[in-house]
Amino acid sequence: MRSDAPQTRVVVFGDFAAVEPLWRELEATSPLSTPYQRFEWLANWFAHVGRRAGCEPLIVAGVDRDDAPMFILPLMRERRYGCHIARFCGGSHSNLNIAIWRSDVAARLTASQVIAFLKDVAAERCVDLFAFEGQPSVWCGVPNPFAALSRQPSPDDVYVGNVEAAPRPYLPRRMRKKERRLMKLAGFRFGKAQTPGDVDRLLAAFWPQKAARFAEQGIDNVFTKPGVVDFIHAACLDGLIEGRPAIDLFALESVGEILAVIGGVGNDQRFSVMFNSITAGVHARRSPGILLVADIVAHCAARGIASFDLGAGHVPYKAYFCSEREQRFDSFIPFSARGRALAAACRAASAARRSLKATPSLFGALHAVRRGLFRTRRA
Repeated sequence: MRSDAPQTRVVVFGDFAAVEPLWRELEATSPLSTPYQRFEWLANWFAHVGRRAGCEPLIVAGVDRDDAPMFILPLMRERRYGCHIARFCGGSHSNLNIAIWRSDVAARLTASQVIAFLKDVAAERCVDLFAFEGQPSVWCGVPNPFAALSRQPSPDDVYVGNVEAAPRPYLPRRMRKKERRLMKLAGFRFGKAQTPGDVDRLLAAFWPQKAARFAEQGIDNVFTKPGVVDFIHAACLDGLIEGRPAIDLFALESVGEILAVIGGVGNDQRFSVMFNSITAGVHARRSPGILLVADIVAHCAARGIASFDLGAGHVPYKAYFCSEREQRFDSFIPFSARGRALAAACRAASAARRSLKATPSLFGALHAVRRGLFRTRRA
C-alpha cells in the first residue's frame, strides 16, 4: 500500500507482536509521543480490555525507502451502529492520544498526505469512520499533523503543570497544617511500588477505596468493566523489575493504613496521572491525595521531567498544581455514507458534552440526578 506522502510506504498490522520490532526501533529515536503510546502500556491494554470488548488491532505504520519507521498510528477497529470504526487504542484510560511520530516527519506531513494514507487504510480494512478523540494540538513544541484535519474541541481539557526546580510544590498553609498532622502517624511515608508484592499490596487498597468513592458520588465503578483490573495489574508489573513499569504506582501510607494511591504513566517529557484513591477512614479529611500529588511532582523534578498532568476534567484540587489547561481535540473522518452519518452524530454528541461540562449548574444537577439513580438501584 502506498500513500502520496513522498518516500513513504504505509503498512497495516493486525497484531502487536508483528509490529513490535518497528515500534521498538521508533521508540529508540526519542519520537514525538505521550506516555500513553508506550508499547507495553498499549499492548497490555489491548490484551486485557480491547480484545474483550470485541475490538481488533489496526496498527498503521509508515516506513521510509529504507524500511525505517517514520510513524506508528496505534488504532483498533470495532463494529458499532452498523459501522466499522477505527479508534486509538487505550479507550477512556488514555488521556492523551497521538500517533508516534518521528519529529521531522510530523513537522512536514500535510493534511492531504494524512487523508491519503487514511483513505488507503479505509479501503484495505473496510473502515467507515476514523474517530480520533482526545488529541493534543501540539506536543513538545511540534504541531500534531492531525490538527490540520477537520476537528473540534474534546469535551474535557487536560490540566497541566510545569515541574519547577524547587524540591516540592508550594501548598497553602492549611494543606501544610494537614500534612504536619499526618506526619505524626507512625510509619508515615511516601513511596513507590518497587516489587510485585508492593504492587499487590497497593492495588489491594486501591480497589475498595475507589469503589467506596464511586458509591459516595453515585457513579458506576469503571474499574469493574471487563479486563480493567487485569490490565492495570499487568501494566504495573510489566517492566517493574527493570525500574520502568508501564504504570507507576505511588502511595502515602502509615503503619497499618494506606492513605492514598496514585497510578500514572511517564516518559522524559511528561508524567500523567491515570487514577487515584484515598482512604475512607478518619484521615481522609487530612487530604492525603493532594499531599501525595505534591510528593509525586517533587519526584518528577528529581527525574528531570518537564511537566505533569492530572488527567482530563475539572476538579478543584487541580488548581493547586496546574496552571494550564491543555485543550484536546477530536476529529471524525468518514470514508463512506454510513461513516458520514455517524461522524455527524459523533460531532454533535461531543459538542453537547463539552457544552454541558462548561455549564456548572447543569453539570451539578446531572451529578445530583446520577447520585439519586445510583442509590435507588442499590436500595
